[in-house]
Amino acid sequence: MRSQAPDLSVLTDRDCLITFAAMALCCDNAVSDHEMGYRQGGGTAYITAKGVTRRTGLSRTAAEHALRRLETAGVAEPAPDSTAWRTSADTLTTPAPAGN
Repeated sequence: MRSQAPDLSVLTDRDCLITFAAMALCCDNAVSDHEMGYRQGGGTAYITAKGVTRRTGLSRTAAEHALRRLETAGVAEPAPDSTAWRTSADTLTTPAPAGN
């Protein structure tokens, strides 16, 4: 569980907003199943900077910068190897722990 609420003001930056949108769509298994036309199974989906570039048209540098900003703001979580990121609906709906 995160220690503070995510800083959603990062989403006022266009690159961060469309990167977040691409991440949200990529990391939602129901959306992925629909895109593929069949059920792929569960699991945790992550998006890479290359994936953001492919889905949004942002440059690789802009995508990487946006992903790092989203991570710093608490809106994205890195994979264990820090080469891909994910988010969840909890980012926008779960309040921060009391006292923050």
